[in-house]
Amino acid sequence: MTDEAVTDEKRLEFATQARQLLALFNEPFWGATREQTDEMHLADYCETLAKGRTDLGLAEETAMHAVMGPGDIVYAVTGNTPNAGDRAKALVGFINTMPFLLDALEDLIDLKRTYSARVTELITHNSEQLMENRAQRDVIRQQQAKIDWLLKQIPGVEAA
Repeated sequence: MTDEAVTDEKRLEFATQARQLLALFNEPFWGATREQTDEMHLADYCETLAKGRTDLGLAEETAMHAVMGPGDIVYAVTGNTPNAGDRAKALVGFINTMPFLLDALEDLIDLKRTYSARVTELITHNSEQLMENRAQRDVIRQQQAKIDWLLKQIPGVEAA
């Protein structure tokens, strides 16, 4: 298998895995709290954790999963539910592959423009050729009609 074929296989495998990971996000939407103090944010989050623990029957001690950056800055908390770790890993994977996906999208758009321009060029050329061929057939018919008329004028000769 060529390097390009291997790379394409890996991309297709990633696409399959990414689609499976997307299933972990049931109707996601962006949300924000009202402006409040850290203590108030913590109190709200404690209520959220307690609700999740009760609704899902979670143990008292659980791991908290998040998308993190340099210096342990937290970009997004995915929670302490059974799928929270996979959600955090999926988000990190999606974020890390975005540059490649965006490059591929830009390449695809450029390719589409190139092919679209080439197809337009070919259609225009073919249309011009068709019109030229029609004009040539008209000239040939006119010349054939003249030849037939001339042949009829010669005694004893029949037109084709």
